[in-house]
Amino acid sequence: MCLGFVVLLNLMAAVFETSAKSISIQNSTLKTSEILDQLYKETMLRFQIEKEVHDLSSKVADLEKTKTTHVKGRGFYAYVSKDMANPGSGHTIIYDVVMTNNGGGYNGHTGVYTVPIDGLYSFTWITRVACSSAYTSELHVNNKIAGSVYIYCGSNSNAGNAVIEVRKGDSVFVRTLAGSGIIRSNTQGRTSFSGSIVI
Repeated sequence: MCLGFVVLLNLMAAVFETSAKSISIQNSTLKTSEILDQLYKETMLRFQIEKEVHDLSSKVADLEKTKTTHVKGRGFYAYVSKDMANPGSGHTIIYDVVMTNNGGGYNGHTGVYTVPIDGLYSFTWITRVACSSAYTSELHVNNKIAGSVYIYCGSNSNAGNAVIEVRKGDSVFVRTLAGSGIIRSNTQGRTSFSGSIVI
């Protein structure tokens, strides 16, 4: 029964005296109690539908907030294109070949990853050296050391990993602490840097 018809019946019921026992409409008789009962059921059904629509709208709004807060795929991966001849200590390694840069945080000219959103991130850096070389490479967050790895001829490719809480705008990069010789990067093994948001 459509809502307009229910409203019409409601108005008609109001016109009749309360003592009326039934209403005759187009050769059919409806009891006043039946009309009121039907009206009550339809009103309750409408309220129930409105409540469900409201609940679903709230859930959609919550999902939209979650989507905004945890943006899918924030991360990067880059590597050094060729061997670096004796960069020395205190040198920020520039990973100039940018393979992935979702969110645009990594700069292939400076070697610095600028954190796009707050979160817990995982950073991995791999450094490879020539056999006559030895280096310590460090992961920095705003010039504070978050991790370090020592590489030498006996193990001439080492990886470091750090899972750390960082804030939007923080600078994350890899720097040599000390050492001498060639840092290698070629098809046989890349010196690389990567990071992605965990949560």
